[in-house]
Amino acid sequence: MKLNGIFARLIAMNFILLAFLSIFMSVIFMKIQKLNGLMERVTLVEIPVIERADRLSGIILRQIEFREKYLISMDTDFLRQYEQYGGSFRSVLKELDAIISGGSKKEALERLKTAYASFSAEESTYMLGGGQEEHMPSVNGVSSALEHLRGIAAQKREKGLRTSGKLVEQVRTEAFAFIVTGGVLIVLLALTNTKSIAVPIRKLSESTRKVTDGSYPEMVCHGGPSEVRRLSEDFGVMVRRLKESDELRTEFIGNVSHELRTPLTSIREASAMLKEGYFHDDRESSLRLLNIIETESNRMINSVNNILEITRLDLAQDTYEIIKTDINRIVVSSIEKTAPIAARRGITVVNTIEPDLTAFADAEKLSLVFDNLIGNALKYSGAGTQVKISATCSGGVVTVCVADSGAGVDEAELSLIFERYRLGSNRSSEYKGSGLGLAICRKIIEKHGGSIWVKSEKGCGSRFCFTLRA
Repeated sequence: MKLNGIFARLIAMNFILLAFLSIFMSVIFMKIQKLNGLMERVTLVEIPVIERADRLSGIILRQIEFREKYLISMDTDFLRQYEQYGGSFRSVLKELDAIISGGSKKEALERLKTAYASFSAEESTYMLGGGQEEHMPSVNGVSSALEHLRGIAAQKREKGLRTSGKLVEQVRTEAFAFIVTGGVLIVLLALTNTKSIAVPIRKLSESTRKVTDGSYPEMVCHGGPSEVRRLSEDFGVMVRRLKESDELRTEFIGNVSHELRTPLTSIREASAMLKEGYFHDDRESSLRLLNIIETESNRMINSVNNILEITRLDLAQDTYEIIKTDINRIVVSSIEKTAPIAARRGITVVNTIEPDLTAFADAEKLSLVFDNLIGNALKYSGAGTQVKISATCSGGVVTVCVADSGAGVDEAELSLIFERYRLGSNRSSEYKGSGLGLAICRKIIEKHGGSIWVKSEKGCGSRFCFTLRA
């Protein structure tokens, strides 16, 4: 995966959105945590303190009420009620002690405890004295301490509620701001990402229309993600190949026109001379004219056959009968066909293939491959050289090679040698062709599921090899 590809860009965009969402969630989470802390403090501390302060106010009043009833009636039930309320007051004080942890409320609670202890001592003296009015204890200290404690708790509760209200408003505002900002960010990221992909594709589409109209734009790569750039580069290669193919086709038409015009002219002239009886009594000259007609006719037939063959291969009209085939027999047949050329040029053709070597192939098509390869080797080789045909079998694959020690292929032409209409720059002037032979070979071998290649060095000959299934 490339870092500048579409997938990487989508990952980056999602990562940005994820980071934005994480920041948003973190801020909201902190605010909610703070809000929860405030509400928990209000709920678990301030409100219980207020409730217990109110309860203590009621308890102390009830305690005083039962004290008076007891002193008037000396009824022990009233005394027991009096003592129970005293116990309840102390129990609530313990609850407050457990709730309050420190600060001003703790100080207020200590003050309440002190005031109640003083009140309890005065109560004991008053009860022992039989309720003498001059010793009547005052509850003002306890009431004042209770009011002070309750006021502090109520103030803190109000402050907590106000702060929580502000926090809620902040959370609401920030959430809205984050939603709006997130929406804008998503739109911007989508526009940026889409622009980086859509613009190059639109330009590529424009280039496609130019090619459709018959022109070939020079610059096709328009940037963008790596996939789009690669598509543009491949499209550029295709445009260059189309342009080259168009140029080659034009050149081919010129070559074929020349190839057909020249032999036709020779045939026409030779036949006219024979018809008019120029060499009526000269058999040798008449035979020379007939040889010209035969040679030029064969030249035309070969050119037309190659054109028809490559057209059939392009249209996939041919059916292949791939069976176990004797490779050596086909090679021997091709050598016999090209023997006159080899003899005339003084070239030796050596076949080193084992007689029993077989491979799965269509004999007729494979014969055409050998005809072309051996014919090419003879065309590009000088007098007194050797063409060697060999084959090896390994791992279920037969590798066949046709090697010559001729002029070799220029390095610049190696990558293009199997393309149609390509004519070698170092071919013999005695033999001309359409440049389709090697293209036909490649098509046939690929139909067999094999591959074909060449190894060559300028001035050191060439070695053409292909593979078949053993």
